[in-house]
Amino acid sequence: MNHHLGSWVSALVDGQLPPAEAERALAHAAACPLCAEEVAAARQARRALSVARDVEPAPDLTARLLALAATADPQDVGRQEVRGRGARVLPLGSSAYAVPARALTGELASRRLPRMRLAAGSLVGVGVVTAGLFLLGEQPRVVPSTDPAEALSQLARAQGPGTGSASVVEVEVEVEVEQTPGTTSPSTGAAFGSAHDEAVLAWLRREGWTGPAALPEGYEVTSARLTHGATGSVGLELDLDGPDGRVVVTEEHGRLDVSGLDGATARTMAGYEVYELSRQPWHVVWQSQDTVVSLVAGAPADSLTDLVAGFPADGYDDRFPARITRGWDTVTGALARP
Repeated sequence: MNHHLGSWVSALVDGQLPPAEAERALAHAAACPLCAEEVAAARQARRALSVARDVEPAPDLTARLLALAATADPQDVGRQEVRGRGARVLPLGSSAYAVPARALTGELASRRLPRMRLAAGSLVGVGVVTAGLFLLGEQPRVVPSTDPAEALSQLARAQGPGTGSASVVEVEVEVEVEQTPGTTSPSTGAAFGSAHDEAVLAWLRREGWTGPAALPEGYEVTSARLTHGATGSVGLELDLDGPDGRVVVTEEHGRLDVSGLDGATARTMAGYEVYELSRQPWHVVWQSQDTVVSLVAGAPADSLTDLVAGFPADGYDDRFPARITRGWDTVTGALARP
């Protein structure tokens, strides 16, 4: 601190120094170009922050920044170092009125240090990346079909292969599971059971889908498939066999658009707010984290309470950290695909 202000710059600009120390710091900055530059930069940064507001970056911002970097004069750094030489520095113990440092050396042109340019460029780059991740983290709005015929079609598709929609491409999900001797599926008689169900549910969570931590007693997974719609949307279909019949659970990443649910009835079920779209068959939808869940069953609603209660109760999170995380997951997922 005997040669430069150092950590005093921030305290000086924020007005946190006692009067005597502030006067000493200003006197030193008046004769030290480096310290004067740091004080001016700190003040400029605070003025910029005080009037800053959210601004959407222009699409060509990155290209223009790269063009500016390419046209920078490499000899500018040497000239800046020469200008700072030979300036007499007042000791911090002296008292003097604060005057601009460049007034003592005759320099009137503004100069910027290379490290300030580097810091500014880094901040701009981080801001552009953050804005991009924030925009990518916005999930699309999902409007489930309210037609009972569509719900009946889902139940019919779950009865066996060959009944899918022509506009939907289905990919069966295969998971590896250690078979337990003597454990068979009630519907197919094949080795299946709880080990397979746990493997499927673990796969759902690993792939970013939502699902119950465990299936209620009497339920088992008979099929799990990914669906690719004609518009490019990706969904998940989980077929279950329960004590009261077949249950079809479908999921799609996004935010439930309640305004598009014509004729839906909102009700509370197991502490969740669900929207009943039809009763024959029983069809409800709700938001579980960043996934819209749809459940279709021929069984009465009361018998499915435990199944609904098994899904995560968290709603859609549209806060800044959550959107940044979803945006990053989108980028890494795209890079991971071949």
